[in-house]
Amino acid sequence: MSARLGSLLLILVAALALYAMQRSTPRYMELTGPVVERGAMGRAVDTRLFEATVQRVQFAQRLDYQRLGKVQTRETGGVWAIVWLRLAAADTSATVAEAAWLGPDGLVYRHTDRLSLARGVPPYFLDPGLPRTVRLVFEIRPDQARGATLLLSSRYAPRLDSQARIALDDVPVDADGRPQAVARYDLDQETAP
Repeated sequence: MSARLGSLLLILVAALALYAMQRSTPRYMELTGPVVERGAMGRAVDTRLFEATVQRVQFAQRLDYQRLGKVQTRETGGVWAIVWLRLAAADTSATVAEAAWLGPDGLVYRHTDRLSLARGVPPYFLDPGLPRTVRLVFEIRPDQARGATLLLSSRYAPRLDSQARIALDDVPVDADGRPQAVARYDLDQETAP
């Protein structure tokens, strides 16, 4: 009887150990996820393929831009977040195709697709020795302005590749954390800050 009880106890301990290993082992998506490079505004963040420096952030209620000889206006129920950044290829030609605004509550806003045919939208093609200043535009909820992070990578959902995560810690917000937005912003004006 004791040998049988010992065997049962051994099987139970083995099953519990296997269950614990199953629950504590990282999932495939975690193991093959992006290699995160963190930074802050005004400082260069180096990834495997490119370097990114966020220069400034501007908020607006309405955007204007030229399309096919006419001024197009885009309004939003939230706020437009315009981010200027300097991009430079590391040591080979590179592409920055994915940009997202990660809000403090975990909400992710991808670069807007409401600016069809506007100048200067991603993807951005980079060559070594030729840095460029670009502009990203996100349509976000006003409460997602303070404490946000900019996510940049060469492609959507990078696996085993670099992703820049830049803390947007110097954005124009009021005491309540709401963005200080201009009423109207012309996207065709000079893109450099």
